[in-house]
Amino acid sequence: MFKHLAALDSVVDRGLRPVVRLLHLRLGLSPNAVSWAAFGASIAAAVVIAAGHDRAGLGLVALGQMLDYFDGGIARQFGLASVEGARLDTLLDRASEAVIFLGFAFAGLASLKLVLLTLTAVLLGSAIYERSGLDPGFKRVVLYLGLWFPYSVLFTVIFAANLSGYVIGLLLIDLQFQHRMDALEGDFDTVASRAARLEAAERQAVQAPRSA
Repeated sequence: MFKHLAALDSVVDRGLRPVVRLLHLRLGLSPNAVSWAAFGASIAAAVVIAAGHDRAGLGLVALGQMLDYFDGGIARQFGLASVEGARLDTLLDRASEAVIFLGFAFAGLASLKLVLLTLTAVLLGSAIYERSGLDPGFKRVVLYLGLWFPYSVLFTVIFAANLSGYVIGLLLIDLQFQHRMDALEGDFDTVASRAARLEAAERQAVQAPRSA
């Protein structure tokens, strides 16, 4: 899914506003504290899954994802968004996926090789997301289908979706760069340096509030 889903975030924020206010105003939780709580739920999910209780583990995965939304909701509603917070949120998201995926491998529900390949594809896509604006969104949510499909199939789907997203993202980045170069005048060195400065400036300008 692409960036700029502010309208959808706004609708969801309004629906969950009472919970967001409870977490922040009544319980005094900051966005970062909720992010860490979400990561804790993911660790618990991984332990439960590794112990052979995948359905209970998926319930904890869902809890972690709910908390992962609330950290962004608090940040947006109370003006607490920051670049550092967004980076922490992204880091903990990827760490959550890592421990959960490894929990499935430890339980024998998917091979370690497939899990590591899937995690690598997810990390590759995340590495270029800020520049490409493309995130397939096929990560933890796909695992809920494990109630009906083999986890080996689901991890293959996650791997293929994220690897494809990475390749397409690289193409988008190249097209964006070529467009900037075409819009600038001068020899190659001048154009490349100006385009690189323009891209760096744009990346700083679009450091946006965290979103779940």
